[in-house]
Amino acid sequence: THTHTHTRTPNIPPPYSSLFYLTLTQILQFLCCNIFQSVYLAKVAGPIEHSTPYTVGLFIFLLCAYFVWDTANSQKNHFRMQEAGTYVRRPFAFPQLPWQTLKNPQYIQTDRGSKLLISGWWQFARKIHYSADLCMSLSWGLICGFGSWIPFMYFAFFFSHLTHRGLRDAERCAKKYGKDWDRYCDKVKYQFIPYII
Repeated sequence: THTHTHTRTPNIPPPYSSLFYLTLTQILQFLCCNIFQSVYLAKVAGPIEHSTPYTVGLFIFLLCAYFVWDTANSQKNHFRMQEAGTYVRRPFAFPQLPWQTLKNPQYIQTDRGSKLLISGWWQFARKIHYSADLCMSLSWGLICGFGSWIPFMYFAFFFSHLTHRGLRDAERCAKKYGKDWDRYCDKVKYQFIPYII
């Protein structure tokens, strides 16, 4: 998913401080975790049938999570590009979802000169894109049924990774922005799930 984000906005590279973790995660994901569901279905469980409401409900859950993940990342990246004066609308990029670019976004101006976005999805939670990512990974396990823990290994790995990364990012931002980070946290009270945590 991170690769998809950066291919859609190639002029916004990931921060250097997280390149090590990002690279390590990508290696672990592609070598191990991303294949668990497929291997489980192919080698262990065989074809699995669910009720139509369960399958449709899970598909809607996946689509909603993808919508939040994609548009949240787009909002953040487009905001950065708009502030840098490098934003160019790419009409042929896929997918073109509504609410990818914010008009007149609100933000907190920091003493360091950077801006913290508090509009769009970012008004609800500071790491809402992580939560959407976790929902997608959970749906890939849920579609495999409950006959084994194997399809949920990716979700467990991803949960521990994103939780650790979110806490690490919060600590880094608190040091970087100081009182401005406190103002930001007062404005956007939840880290992962709006009104819960």
